[in-house]
Amino acid sequence: MPTLRKWAVAVATSLALFSALSHAAERPPVADKVVAYSGEKGTKVWTLRIGERSANEALVQIGGIDHDWDMRIQKMSVEKTAKDTRYSTTVDGHKFVVLILQSSWGTLYLPNEAQEISVGYDENLSNQGDAQAFLTDYLQAE
Repeated sequence: MPTLRKWAVAVATSLALFSALSHAAERPPVADKVVAYSGEKGTKVWTLRIGERSANEALVQIGGIDHDWDMRIQKMSVEKTAKDTRYSTTVDGHKFVVLILQSSWGTLYLPNEAQEISVGYDENLSNQGDAQAFLTDYLQAE
């Protein structure tokens, strides 16, 4: 019986190690820092590049809003133009631009909301962000 128990512990340990290693291998690269913005009536927006820079994708979380997207982390496409950076996703089968940033200011658009929300870069909120924790939250919610 003791050898059976040792064998079972060895198998369980091996499976746990394999699971941890395979989970670690699944984590895509992300930027070192979360970049955050705050706006009207307590609105907050957190962004984090995910994948290689050439993939032009970011994780975006919006908080402090009375909307279905409140605190939901979404992967969005990022398009940089000569004058702004645009974060978009697909809503009802169509491209929907959610966030347009120009320098340290921007505009947030939400589906089925008539008014846009102005946001500005928030250094304190950005410094509170943890890129790896943000990625973990996204991966666990997938």
